[in-house]
Amino acid sequence: MRMVRQLAILLAREVESLYLTPIHYLVLTVALIFNGFSFYFALQLSQGNVEDTVRLFFGESPLVWLVLVLVPPLLTMRQFAEERRSGTLEMLLTAPVAEVEVVLAKFLAGLAFYASIWVPSLLYLAIAKSYGAIPDAGPLATSYLGILLLGALFTAAGLFASSLTQSQILAALLATVFNLLLLLVPFLAFFIGVESIERFLVETSIARHFADSFSKGLIDLGHVSFYVVSCVVFLFWTVRSVEAQRWR
Repeated sequence: MRMVRQLAILLAREVESLYLTPIHYLVLTVALIFNGFSFYFALQLSQGNVEDTVRLFFGESPLVWLVLVLVPPLLTMRQFAEERRSGTLEMLLTAPVAEVEVVLAKFLAGLAFYASIWVPSLLYLAIAKSYGAIPDAGPLATSYLGILLLGALFTAAGLFASSLTQSQILAALLATVFNLLLLLVPFLAFFIGVESIERFLVETSIARHFADSFSKGLIDLGHVSFYVVSCVVFLFWTVRSVEAQRWR
């Protein structure tokens, strides 16, 4: 119960910090513009077919992938880096709170803000429904699940990057590099020539997860496990990084 209370207090602090930071509203605005154009182009390419529009919007739109890759680093870049620079992290760590509580609070706050960016996209579907086009609930739900899982992974990676430096810009760059590596490294499978490694890289391909399962209404437990385990690994590294700050 104590951990839950501490986590709730820290989470409220982090959410307030995120929603009171002006740059995050700039990020939100740009993301909404990108998503709006992406849905419009997907609708045009699919010639009004709602199921194809959902698939194109969530799995194949370059603008949406830009939002997925770039937004989490911009949300997380200051969560540890700014606190390290200003000295407030040291003050926080002297309080009777555990490092894991601090990390989880920042992670959940960042994920909540990230999720709020995607809530307005439901309006696009409401508009399509008003014209008599009703999207299949299955692909729609799994697509949002994929977006949430990917956001959790990229947010965890961003937190780890932010815990490594006092510079917000460097934290954002590091997190973006982590995200790009997670996204692009599996494409090396086409050039390696070793079957076992190729199979592993293909199974960890984020783009393939969306193309073959999430945007089609399918849930592959192997894919879900990949996101969960990878997210836990980044959070574990972040906790260890914060622990190192305490004992310096």
